[in-house]
Amino acid sequence: MKRKIWMVVVVISATALVAACGGEAPTTAGPSKDRPTLRLVTYSSFVLDPEVERQVEVRLGVDLEVSASGDAGEALARAILNAGSPEGDVFFGLDNTLMSKALAGDVFVDPDGVELPAWSRPDDASPTVAINWGAVCVDYDRGWFDERALEPPATISDLIDPQYRDLLVMPSPVSSSPGLVFLSAVHSSIDEPVAFWEALKSNGVEVVGSWDDAWFERYTVNGGDRPLVISYASSPPAEVYFSEGAITEPSTGVAEGTCARQTEFAAVLRGTEQPDLAARLVLEMTGETWQNSLPLTNFVEPLRPGSVRPDLFERFAPIPTTMIELDPALVGSKRDDWVTAWRNVME
Repeated sequence: MKRKIWMVVVVISATALVAACGGEAPTTAGPSKDRPTLRLVTYSSFVLDPEVERQVEVRLGVDLEVSASGDAGEALARAILNAGSPEGDVFFGLDNTLMSKALAGDVFVDPDGVELPAWSRPDDASPTVAINWGAVCVDYDRGWFDERALEPPATISDLIDPQYRDLLVMPSPVSSSPGLVFLSAVHSSIDEPVAFWEALKSNGVEVVGSWDDAWFERYTVNGGDRPLVISYASSPPAEVYFSEGAITEPSTGVAEGTCARQTEFAAVLRGTEQPDLAARLVLEMTGETWQNSLPLTNFVEPLRPGSVRPDLFERFAPIPTTMIELDPALVGSKRDDWVTAWRNVME
C-alpha cells in the first residue's frame, strides 16, 4: 500500500505495544554475530515497530533487517530485476494492482514448511500471503464543505459534476500507488472510463506526482487550494495521531462510496539462502503481535480475524459497507492499457 509520510515519524513505546498485543516482551535481543541476518525488502515508508521487531528476532533467533527503497512499484521493480538473486529474503508491499507483474516476473516461491492461516492465502495457486488491507478513497475537507453548505461527492461518478469543478487533486497512477488504485477503481466501476477521464479533466482535476504532493501541498487542510484529495480511509485517524494532541477531531472526512479495497501481500523471495527462516518470517507477519501493530504504525487494517482495532480507528476510520473490489487478474491484464488511456487524456 503507498504509504503516508506520517509513517516515517512513528515511535510507539514497547510497553504500550506489548499491552495492546496482550503478549509478554522478551527480555533479550540485539545484534549478534552468532545469529543469521534475515532481510525484509520493502518500500521506504514501511514502519516496523521496534518491539515487534525485537520479539520476532528472539522467536526466530535472527537479526531482522529492513531494506527499504522507493515506493511499492519501485521496490517491486528492483525485486523483479534481481529475481533469483534477491537483495533479501522476504518481500512486503506487493498489492492487488501489481500482483500479475510480480507473478510474471517469477520473483517469489511458496513459503514451505509453515502452516499459514487460511485467511492469508486467498489464492492457493499464488506464493503470496495477504497481510493487511486499506481503502483508497476520495477524502474531503469537512470545514470547507460545511462553510459552503455543499455536500461532498458520494460516488466516483459524482466527481465530474460541475459543482466540484477545480476541487479535486489526484496523484498520478504512473508514479503513485493510491493513484494506480484510483485508476483501477474507475475502470472497475465506471461504464465508460475514458469518457469519465475526459470529463474529469474538463472539470478541472489537478494531477500531481505523488500522494505526498497531493496531501501536503495541494489539499486545503494542509494549506493548499483543493478540498478533495485521493487518499485513504485511515487518513482521519492519522491526522489526529500525528498532531500530537493539537487536535482531537480530524478535519478530513471520507466519501465512503468512492472507496476501493487495496490488499498488501508478503512473499518469500526466490533465491533466498534461508527459505525456512523466510517462511517463518512470513508466518510471523500473520501473527497476533505483528497484526495488532499495523494500524498505528502503517495506518492500515490488519487481516487477522479478531485483531485489535485502536480507538482512533474505531472513531475516525470508517469501514465502508461496500467497496470497489479490484480483481488482480483483470487489473493485471488491463493495467498498462488503462494507464496509456489515462495518459492520452491527462497528459
